[in-house]
This record gives sequence, C-alpha cells and structure tokens, in this order.
Amino acid sequence: MLILLSGCGTPKPASEASVPDQAPPPAASSSALQEHEFKHMYGTVNLTSAPNRIVAPYLEDALITLGIKPVAKWSYGPLVQDYLEPYLQDVPKLDFTAGLNKEALLAFAPDLTVLYTTNMMEKEAYEPFTQISPTYVFKDATVDWRQTLKVVGSMTGTTDKADKAIQAYEDKVTDAKAKLQPYVANKTFAVIRAKPKEIQLMDGSFYSGLVLYSDLGLTPHKLVKEWSWSRAQSLSLEKLPELDADYIFVLVQGEASRPLMQEFQTSPLWQNLHAVKNGHVYDMPSNYWMASGALSNTMKVDDVLKAIVK
Repeated sequence: MLILLSGCGTPKPASEASVPDQAPPPAASSSALQEHEFKHMYGTVNLTSAPNRIVAPYLEDALITLGIKPVAKWSYGPLVQDYLEPYLQDVPKLDFTAGLNKEALLAFAPDLTVLYTTNMMEKEAYEPFTQISPTYVFKDATVDWRQTLKVVGSMTGTTDKADKAIQAYEDKVTDAKAKLQPYVANKTFAVIRAKPKEIQLMDGSFYSGLVLYSDLGLTPHKLVKEWSWSRAQSLSLEKLPELDADYIFVLVQGEASRPLMQEFQTSPLWQNLHAVKNGHVYDMPSNYWMASGALSNTMKVDDVLKAIVK
C-alpha cells in the first residue's frame, strides 16, 4: 500500500488558480537519454529509452514544464492542482485519499513512475511497484525544484527544456528583485495559512518560503526566523500581536478554513496588526502557493509583484 502523509513538506493543497492554456504534447520527447542509470532513495532506475507513459503524482508541474503530459494526475478526493488543469483537464485522476495500491497504478500501464517524497511509499513497499514500471523515489522533490526538474529531464530526454526553464525563472527573479527593491527595503514579510482547525505561521524552508526569502530576497519577520523557519507553527490569537510584519500574505486552504480565518480577522488583535492597519495584507491562492516548480513559483513571483509594486 502506498501512503500519503500530511506535513509541512507534503500538503494537501486546496483547488484554486489558473495558468496559461497552452497544452503540452501527450508524451515525453523522443530525444536519446544521455544517462541510463538513475540512483534514488530506494535503489536504481535503469532506462534504455525515454519513457512515454509517465505517472508522477504531485510532480505534474515539472512534467508540464518539460512538455510532457502524464497518463494520470494527482488528486485527493475532489481536490486537484487547479493551476495545472488547463493542461490536464482530460487526464484521469489518481486518487490518494486512501493511498495508492498496485492495481490502481497498474491500470494506467506506466513505463515510469516518479514519487516526489519517501512519505508516499515506505521502503518495504517499493519492490512490488517496480514490477509495474521503473519507479524513482525522491527524498523530497519540493526542497529543490531545480534539481528535481533536472532529474526528471534526464530521465525523459528533455534536459535542454529543463535548463531553459530554470534559466527563464532565474531571469524573471532577477527582474522582479529590481522592481521590488524600492518597496521592500527594510520591510519584513510573513505568510499565514488557514486550515479548517488551525492558523499556521508558514516556514521559510518550503514552497512560498523558498520563493519569498531565498529567491526574491525578502526579509522574513523575526517570528518566522526564530520560530517557524524550518516548520510551520500553529499561530494562536494570543501570539498574534507578535506578528508585526510589514506585509502578510494569507493562504486559505479551502472553504472549510474560512470560518476560522474570519474569526481571526474580526478580532481586535488582528485589526491592530501593523500590516492590517497599512493595508498590506494580501490573500493569495493556496493551491499553487503550496506547490513547488517552475510554473507555480513563476506565478508566486507574479503575485508578489502585483501586490507590492504600485
């Protein structure tokens, strides 16, 4: 049985957002592979040619970036990565609500399966899945999306596309930092996430944190640096007054999370926050702000520019 665990590095994102509607071709490039042996967390994948039927749940951002359409897409019940749906509307779901078994994967007849974290499969469950297709397992593909893209590009004969996508993102970040600089000097930032039963102060080590603080060079608020940097922390109303950041980005994970967020926002403690008083609180789409890849990160950069640069 394949399992999906929830945590700071393996969220179940809500369904929001959109992306350009240019769909990629249905299969991987036919380019010859420069490598044929790929070591990973649970062993080695050997490929003689570029695969054509790929299943890579929650790594569809990378596949689309490389011009590859998977034969199945990640879902969690009705939830999908909506920002990728313009590319994947006709791709069947691979539902992780109860984990994934061999029969579910076998139905898609993949010739390569890629799992984005070891949390999706315990090591003792690995061997049976290799009977279906070569199976590559990342430790955590979200920590370094650039390296992830390079690995997937190497396995699919699309290394040139991977390199071009990374360079395009770096160019965009360079341009964005120049535009932001007059507005963000000596300012601090934070991201909070509303879940159905808790409000979290988000970390600086995954997803939006990497884009804001590492890529764009924004200054995290001291509470982020000292308390939630490596892992998101539950933020109570009592602790809220400590969050005197200049800018706050708010992520709401689905409609079930809105009542708790509204409870916070109607509190005098919230209304007295520095960012609230100055109109510097911005709602952002949870779906791709809680994802990692060239597409989702580019969209995060665009969101930040739109919010801050006037």
